[in-house]
Amino acid sequence: MAEQHKQHHQNPISSSQLIAPPRIRLPIRISRGKVIKVQAKMRHPARTGLRMIAEHVFAKGEPAFYINKMEVFFRDALVSTYEMSAALSDDPIVTFKLRASEEGQIRVVFTSSDEKAYEASTMLRFTEG
Repeated sequence: MAEQHKQHHQNPISSSQLIAPPRIRLPIRISRGKVIKVQAKMRHPARTGLRMIAEHVFAKGEPAFYINKMEVFFRDALVSTYEMSAALSDDPIVTFKLRASEEGQIRVVFTSSDEKAYEASTMLRFTEG
């Protein structure tokens, strides 16, 4: 078993193969002035930088690699910032609330621990009154 782990560690899957651009999901019905739930999701690994060398024993492994921040912009104004850690799961889905006071662009920017930014945007448009 240890040999298998060592082999896997020497030939890790490239992190770039596990990363895909973020996506934003809005509700089907959006009314002016209502609070809506918005989902932002991104395919991205979360690696703590630790590896298990025995049961309950960890040592430094590859460098930590994870999403450490998510910023939400509505109509070019920063409305939320989320600070994250290596404890975040792989391929996170973050749900947040936003008051649909006006139509406009929602933009989400995920930043990884290697300082790369990944961005998605969509238009919020009213479907009801």
